[in-house]
Amino acid sequence: MPKQLQLDIGPDEEPARGETVQNGTADDGENRYRVLHTADWHLGKTLDRLSREDEHQRFLDWLLESIKELKVDCLLVAGDVFDSPRPPQSAEKMYFSFLARLHKETNCVAVITSGNHDSPRHLDAPRQALKALDVHVVGELPADINDCVVTLPDTEQPQLLIAAMPFLRDRDIRTGQLGESAEEISKSLQAGIKRSYQEALDVCKAIRKKQPQAALMAAGHLTISGCSTQEKKLPDGELPIHIGGLGEVAAETFPPEFSYVALGHIHRSQSFDKNAKGLPHVAYSGSPIPLSFSEAGHQKTVRLLDFADGNFVAQSKLAIPTRRELVQLKVARDELTETLASFAPPTAELETWVELVIETTREHEPLHELVESLTADSNYRVVKTVAQWVGENARLSNNDLGLPADELENVLADPREVFSLRLEQEIGLDEDERLQLQTAFDELIDLQAQRDPDDASHFKVAAPHMRTGKAATS
Repeated sequence: MPKQLQLDIGPDEEPARGETVQNGTADDGENRYRVLHTADWHLGKTLDRLSREDEHQRFLDWLLESIKELKVDCLLVAGDVFDSPRPPQSAEKMYFSFLARLHKETNCVAVITSGNHDSPRHLDAPRQALKALDVHVVGELPADINDCVVTLPDTEQPQLLIAAMPFLRDRDIRTGQLGESAEEISKSLQAGIKRSYQEALDVCKAIRKKQPQAALMAAGHLTISGCSTQEKKLPDGELPIHIGGLGEVAAETFPPEFSYVALGHIHRSQSFDKNAKGLPHVAYSGSPIPLSFSEAGHQKTVRLLDFADGNFVAQSKLAIPTRRELVQLKVARDELTETLASFAPPTAELETWVELVIETTREHEPLHELVESLTADSNYRVVKTVAQWVGENARLSNNDLGLPADELENVLADPREVFSLRLEQEIGLDEDERLQLQTAFDELIDLQAQRDPDDASHFKVAAPHMRTGKAATS
């Protein structure tokens, strides 16, 4: 096995950066069926308005070669294929080109479900055409739950049944009642999620009565309670999906008959349960590239799964090569020049990007322009400069966001970004309150997208009135 195909079947935590650990997987053979579990591609994603296309294309190229060399039978993408309901044409081109190459150059089929960032209708639109490429797409929860079950490699002699559940929206799994309490909503959501997976399992079990050699697994895009245990605050983009986290479920929600549950939504690779063979039972693959600076330094992975004779028999974590390093750097204003002059960031194929947090007591100083001048000849790029006010008089101007004038228009075009900035500047909120407010706002944006899918992702926000706070982005 080539060195670049790094395997780690050890603890739930991500493998160390650059670590090469190869452990046993199921032997190749007629009875072995191999699945590659990935999720959260977020094609079309930008970072402070900088394109991530180069990183995504390199990931897809690596993914295709890995599928060939590891003889993968099925590629599973557990939601958030795109970063927005209306992705740019370049992202769609990348998606369809990859699927065409997958069909032409391999014998691997693809199973793709929607995430909370995807438009279910947009993902479903080419579904029938993609079937000709052996691509199975489930964007919306279908009226007939049978349509969620994918039988692989065929219906005659199936080796694997996948309950390919899309992101379950509130309207899919419950009927709201006037005057419901938060506790009642939470119980209703959790019951709806559990019921949906049980119904899909019933379909799988009916097939398995006639085809006992088939293994059972499920896919989903949701939040498991207790996830991301390394830190209390979830990284950017990993917020609980439903308002206030009301739709979080325990790993025990999934019927144990599913020998593996492949999840998306959380960007850090982790697992939560073990099956009878001691293998992880419910797991997130994580995102293939670091999608924000809060994910700087994370080793990204996909999960390689082997099924044989109706059982889940082996799992490995495959380390994805890092194509661009993201770095978070915090410095006092008085040490800024010296620190930047001596700073030597880690490097990769693509230019390193840096988020610079400057602790300062100086108000209205043009830090963005200063940092640009200090790093003009560097081998990295500072893409985000944050002024963190310190001292008793720390405050933020009431009249601006602290952004360069030429960037303000772009920020105001993204309501999520405006709201996130506004939360950063609000004093008196703890992290749980911030998470709940951000989640509630994201839910409102999602509801708007459902009601008006043609316009919801492109409306603009009026310039907000900013109050006294602790930090500004410049």
